[in-house]
Amino acid sequence: MATCWVILKADAKTGIAIPRRFEAGNLYESHWEIPGSTVRGAFVAVFLQQGKNSEENIPQWFETPAIRFSPLRPVPMEGEVPDELAVLPVPRSARSCKYDAGLPEGGHGAYDMLLKVAQPPSEEYEELTCPECRAPIEPLDTPWLLANFVTGYGRDYKPDLRLATHVGIGAIGTKEMNMAMERRLFSLQSFPVGTEFRGWIAVRDEDEGKAREKAEDLLKAIGFERDTGGQWKLENLRVGRRSSTYGALTVTAWVRGEAPWEKSHRPFEERWEAYQKQLSKLPIEGAQDSFFFSVTLVTDTILLDDFLRPYRVLTTWEVEKRLGMEEGSVRSLASFARPCLVGGWQTAHRLPKERDMAIAAGSVFLFSVSRSVDEGKLKKALKRWEDEGIGWRRSEGFGQVLICDPWHLTQEMVCLRWGKGREEPKGKGLPEKLDERVVSFLQKHEGELKRSGLSSSQLNYLQSYASILDRLYRLKAMEKPNERLIEYLRRQAERKIGGWDHKIEGKSLAEALIEVLGLEGEWKDVVKRVNDFVLVMRVLLEGSEKDKEFSIKQLLWEEGRR
Repeated sequence: MATCWVILKADAKTGIAIPRRFEAGNLYESHWEIPGSTVRGAFVAVFLQQGKNSEENIPQWFETPAIRFSPLRPVPMEGEVPDELAVLPVPRSARSCKYDAGLPEGGHGAYDMLLKVAQPPSEEYEELTCPECRAPIEPLDTPWLLANFVTGYGRDYKPDLRLATHVGIGAIGTKEMNMAMERRLFSLQSFPVGTEFRGWIAVRDEDEGKAREKAEDLLKAIGFERDTGGQWKLENLRVGRRSSTYGALTVTAWVRGEAPWEKSHRPFEERWEAYQKQLSKLPIEGAQDSFFFSVTLVTDTILLDDFLRPYRVLTTWEVEKRLGMEEGSVRSLASFARPCLVGGWQTAHRLPKERDMAIAAGSVFLFSVSRSVDEGKLKKALKRWEDEGIGWRRSEGFGQVLICDPWHLTQEMVCLRWGKGREEPKGKGLPEKLDERVVSFLQKHEGELKRSGLSSSQLNYLQSYASILDRLYRLKAMEKPNERLIEYLRRQAERKIGGWDHKIEGKSLAEALIEVLGLEGEWKDVVKRVNDFVLVMRVLLEGSEKDKEFSIKQLLWEEGRR
């Protein structure tokens, strides 16, 4: 059996709202993705418009595990995003800085806990701290990840959702038809026009040629049209809330033989070998005599036992059963999982779908198997998990897994480290050299800055404002961000807001900072100086009493000792 993958890219021509309403209130929150069941339902609606006998062929195309429709997940609207990278969930084993969470481009970095938890606890107390600001470490709460482990590109983010308020209109045939109704004010969350979504359709058949042919037949049946460049295109696919201002997508598709993450995460064989090579060196009991593999749930996964009771984690018994191994042959080393309820709305029947308990996307499990098993058969079975998925309702996108995710092995995109206790940081792992102008200013006026009364919230506003200006500048929506930042700082001083109005050498702190930031120079240098200034001030203002025992000089810029 072989799997052919249809890569999907959808562009929002209107707002896209996929509401999920709470039991009470007038706010309709949106899902953070377009669920696979919604994608499949939208394709079914187009399919039914193609011919008189379409309804008879629905099971052939849409109700079989051999054809699986993934969710469509949003791509960030700002910044450059490499083409055809699959949007995957952030692993639930990821941890990041409490104050500046995220990968190095947007935050202080991320650290993965999976392999750490798999190892026996050390005798010495260890605490994970951020090397840039010594802040506590918390779970990384962003849902989506774009990563390429070949080029080292990585980005975690939340979807860009907008909120709009609407008034209910009377239904056709009633006295209130086309009239605003009383007490029918509601707010709707949606993805804005121009949002790009990415997903895939997995088509399985006897061999690669038949799978490709089947995939192309599916696209034709749905209504895609092929251009001279080999791309398939479908105009005006309707999803979610449908009206003149919501629900329209233009979908582009490519048919290819490799999985959406094959190029960015490397082929299965390379991932497998990397895991065996690296984990065999860890202080895990029986490491030299075991094969290791991780299972990452790319989508929500519904697993049921023999009595149709839902699993909340992927158990060793379930793994053994699915791999055809004897009881006790698989050992669980670590797991990071969360259960969730999945439901939906059946448009054809106009009824809500039955709710199922699932294991949430991003859940991660690490297992080991004795080397006495046949390695070839083991790899073949795990590769089949990736190609076919596991669990129930797979045609709706549930149950997609990724085996041996390189996220848990690489340190290229993460910059957190393990630090013992509260010892003074050594040079390794510290942030890059601070800007000399900022260093000179802070060394000279350290005492004044501590007494200035500048609050952490004011620092947050400064950094956020500079970040917003930087985004607008990169998008070419603003020409002179330097002037806007000068205006912002001077306005704070004129309003005599605490901290910014504090006098340093006869000038307000805001005016002094304008000179330090060099706002007449290159904008990219200004952004770095703002970040460096905020970083050091946070150490002073937000660190614990033990943290404050280290002066700025000791903590950040003892360049001679590096």
